[in-house]
Amino acid sequence: MEILSFLAVVGLIHAALYFTDQFLKSCMNMPYIYFLENVGLWIKPLQLHWFTTAFNRTVTKWALWRPRFFRLWFSVGAVVVTLLLLPSLFLLITGLANHLRPVQEQAVATLQPMVPGINIPMKELPYYFVTLLMASVIHEAGHAFAAVQEDVHVNGFGFLLMFILPGAYVDVPTEEIRALTPFRQLKILCAGVWHNIVLVMLALGLGLSTPYLMYPLYDSGRGLSVIAITKDSPARGMTGLEVGDVITSVNKQPVVSVAEWRQALVASTTKDQTGFCVPEAVVHNHDETVQHAYEGVDGSVQCCEGDSDAHLCFELLEDREADVGVAAMHPFSCLPARIAIARSDKVCVTSTTCPPDTHCLAPSLKNITRLVQISRGMRGGGLAAEQEDVLYLGPPAYLYHTVTLTSYVTKYPYLSPAWPSSLEIYCDYMVKFSGALAVLNMVPVLYLDGYWIFGAIIDFFLAPRCDHITRKIVHAVLTMVGSMLLFANIALVFRSHEQQASNTQATTAMTPGCKVPSTAVVQCATFVCFNPLVRVWWRMVLPCQRQGCQG
Repeated sequence: MEILSFLAVVGLIHAALYFTDQFLKSCMNMPYIYFLENVGLWIKPLQLHWFTTAFNRTVTKWALWRPRFFRLWFSVGAVVVTLLLLPSLFLLITGLANHLRPVQEQAVATLQPMVPGINIPMKELPYYFVTLLMASVIHEAGHAFAAVQEDVHVNGFGFLLMFILPGAYVDVPTEEIRALTPFRQLKILCAGVWHNIVLVMLALGLGLSTPYLMYPLYDSGRGLSVIAITKDSPARGMTGLEVGDVITSVNKQPVVSVAEWRQALVASTTKDQTGFCVPEAVVHNHDETVQHAYEGVDGSVQCCEGDSDAHLCFELLEDREADVGVAAMHPFSCLPARIAIARSDKVCVTSTTCPPDTHCLAPSLKNITRLVQISRGMRGGGLAAEQEDVLYLGPPAYLYHTVTLTSYVTKYPYLSPAWPSSLEIYCDYMVKFSGALAVLNMVPVLYLDGYWIFGAIIDFFLAPRCDHITRKIVHAVLTMVGSMLLFANIALVFRSHEQQASNTQATTAMTPGCKVPSTAVVQCATFVCFNPLVRVWWRMVLPCQRQGCQG
């Protein structure tokens, strides 16, 4: 419902802007009309466009700052992108073949949809929009810089917001580009993809080196820092988790990464309730079992009087043939949970694995309810005392979805542990989105970069051997094949994603509503897939914009 509410609000904002725009224009409000014309802004249904020439001089100045460097830079980019064209087509072919296999035999998809509210948390929307816009701007800046280097005039720059999709484009005259030699054309046409590739490498390097760069200020591998807890989280409370806590173990199992945290909660959900080796003296001194224990409607055994939150009914996990001293123990004991677990030094499945004079006791709970012991270390940069354990009672899935953790532990109390995690998330999104834009723009699809790149390559290699008509036919065939591959992948990706989502919902341990994180190297976001298509629409619908290197 969060994504629906968000989209509804965005739709209302667009509707209000469009209604206001039409109303002022119908009233012939000349100051407003002059403002739109001078600023280069126009409003359409669910669309905002801004075209400006304000950056022309700055881009020209920067592009001519180091002419030799930029000439070499874009020459290398043209060669690298040319060498990667066939691998990009092979990537789509293998992806298509993978989606045509039965679901059980499919490998991890290289291209996957990423939809806010579905497999992108709503709280990560800022990362989504910032990295998507930045990848698009860097892409278009590459075209602009390369065009200036080749003495091609840049008419201006544009930014658009199509519903919630940010984008950018650069207006470069097609006639001037076509007048260049094929290799000089390639330097301009490949510049956008080349910049996306470099951006992927920079983001990947920065993301992988974050633990080392942050080492003077943060520890990694010492525990998990709590950076956010939702307001409705059941982990809150007087003795619950707080922002800044450092989680060191779950049910006596150390956790130093978010993956280990998730694995521990999955184990708590899929397996029977963990038992605790409780000293026999604790049972004798604190047992408040009622005379007749009874089984509740949910299958749990009730042996405590009333609805005390402090006391739980513990079941003795025994093997009477092997355990010693179980005859003296009741099968069920009503004990104060915090005292019993605090005196326990080990988890267990039967009393045979417990130390002498202790017995394996497990809380008798509802079907999906589990008692999870969360141990906390020192917080505040290691200056405060170690805190007592948190005893969480409820479905572990709620704990997973309402508590946000990071593997970085601050060394100083005035630093936020969320900063390194935010940097890694930005790098992760940049790798995915910039990589997706690079792959999509290397495919020969009409009006995308790949269409013009393949045309220049065909002219470069076939001009001495083939006439103009033959080259056009080869270009058209390649464009048709590339378009079919791209749109077939998009269609099958959505179908496969729906099937995997239904299978995941049926088999995942983290119920309800757990999403399995993606492990794809380059993921094609749903809106990233549409982002180049937005530029296609831009060129086809608006005749005032020239074709060429505008995307």
